[in-house]
Amino acid sequence: ADARFIAENVLRALHIDETDDSHIEHLAGISRRGDTLYSWRNATIAEYDGVPAGLMVSYDGAGYRRMRDITFPMIRIYVGDDYSSMDDEACAGEYYLDSLAVLPKFRHKGIASALIRELFRQREEYGIPLATIAVDPGNENAYRLYLRNGFRRDGSITVFNTTYDRLIQP
Repeated sequence: ADARFIAENVLRALHIDETDDSHIEHLAGISRRGDTLYSWRNATIAEYDGVPAGLMVSYDGAGYRRMRDITFPMIRIYVGDDYSSMDDEACAGEYYLDSLAVLPKFRHKGIASALIRELFRQREEYGIPLATIAVDPGNENAYRLYLRNGFRRDGSITVFNTTYDRLIQP
């Protein structure tokens, strides 16, 4: 039931604000599946006063390659490029924060930090020693958020033809 919200906010997390409804519906279809990177199984929705306000997509890095091999051919229709040879964003021993977005009217209310605390809780529940994320070094607000919540820089990673800082939280 939350697939469209997941799709819209994965796009928001990727700073893709302008897209047509068919793209959102296609990504919502991917989110309805249980075996994709953007699956409802990997999504945590934050509510504020009973209203969906934010989204986090996170997962055990051990399953990244399997989910990626299912997801990327499905999104290739819209992104055009073939990213099948791209470096892995996550691997075993990591709990990966793939996407995080808070709706604009709910920002500055602690929702993003609450989602990050939930990321840490999930990581501990699964017994995974490290939380990781790839963040655009030019996205100062996101960068400050992650540093405030205990992440630190641990090199860089190139994904989707863009170089990001790799942040970790042991």
